[in-house]
Amino acid sequence: MPHSRKKFLQQITSGLILAGLPSIASAKENNNENIDATDFAGEGAPDDEKFWKRIARKYYDTPKDYINLENGYYGMQPKPVLQAFQKNIEKANKQGARFARKEYPAIAATIKKELAAFLNVADEEIIITRNATEALNIAIQGYPFSPGDEVLLNQLDYFSMIETFQLLEKRGQLTIKAFDMPLLPTTEEEIVEVYKQQLTAKTKIILLTHVSNINGLIVPVAKIAAMARQRGIDIICDSAHALGHLPFSLPDLGANYVGLNLHKWIGNPVGAGVLYIKKEKIAGTKALFGDVAAAADDIRKLAHFGTTPFAVVMTIPDSLAFHQKLGVDRIAARLHYLKSQWVQPLIAQPGVEIVTPAAPQLSGAIASFRITGKTATQTSDILYTQHNIMTVGRTLGPQGCVRVTPSIFNATEDCKKLVAAVKVIAGS
Repeated sequence: MPHSRKKFLQQITSGLILAGLPSIASAKENNNENIDATDFAGEGAPDDEKFWKRIARKYYDTPKDYINLENGYYGMQPKPVLQAFQKNIEKANKQGARFARKEYPAIAATIKKELAAFLNVADEEIIITRNATEALNIAIQGYPFSPGDEVLLNQLDYFSMIETFQLLEKRGQLTIKAFDMPLLPTTEEEIVEVYKQQLTAKTKIILLTHVSNINGLIVPVAKIAAMARQRGIDIICDSAHALGHLPFSLPDLGANYVGLNLHKWIGNPVGAGVLYIKKEKIAGTKALFGDVAAAADDIRKLAHFGTTPFAVVMTIPDSLAFHQKLGVDRIAARLHYLKSQWVQPLIAQPGVEIVTPAAPQLSGAIASFRITGKTATQTSDILYTQHNIMTVGRTLGPQGCVRVTPSIFNATEDCKKLVAAVKVIAGS
């Protein structure tokens, strides 16, 4: 679960998080000349607009014709990362098969080790995938279910993961037990108790969505995993929106299977995710893609994808290095602050319903709302066409909800403009 700032800084000092980052030569080669270390100096408090505007102005090429508050889809690459990506594309394109066959395998193996060090796990416990959805499909479809095994999930889980379990249910491999998660819990203990009350003697798997893509609810994965472990229940954890967004330790989550994204809050080019499987669980996990060469306990048996995007993977060290210059604690605090700048003024607004808990331990950047008498699609369309603000409608009951996801390059003025626009729409 989330570290304290003191523990996080201790990890940096001891090298647990920065160990091996970008060889660090590969990232230095590409982007150090484009980064001024003094830009990142100082505390960078959540409400320090001067600091965050400097970072936004110098390191992000943001659009001028609209306000992007839909950064949960994928993250914008900082300029140094984009420049590194362009160089990597050019190298792979120019060198062709010689690069792909002679150089890239060693590069990819080194990057995998660097990524594992960043995640505080062994490199033999991870594979690099195209996204978290692919990672979790490999875990879910490879899990050794027996007929009658029960999977616990709820309406705030990601639809692709729900559909994957539904696919297996249709095949007779498992049974789904679905429940409605309260939208506004007040404590982590309340959430743990909700899950506890749903367990049966047949529960084999709990799907945990670390951060809901629908309303941003953060579930206490480590606490639920500890409770489940006492009952012999496995956790498959969807941390697609957690990595880079929240401070947490992957091993401390206590989940044997975790899918993550690198192109959301880490800012890597689109097309990079991670699957983590605890070492002792690999042998029992069946391969989704054909592979008869790898050993049963070798996680590479799950990664027989064929040709993958070289430049996307090659840029991972650069995105990790830039992300570390700000630090996840500082990023998380800023994102929560930006959320509060639009949520708090709208909590008591007539006709507006906030469907996200405001507590920092229960939500981060992502929060959602509804306007009485309008669907989520209608509201998000009006925000974009009439107010030049990009959000997105999400499925949540008959009305749905509008998801808002600021990023670190957004300013408090962006959130104030959203508040003004929502008040206009709610009063119309």
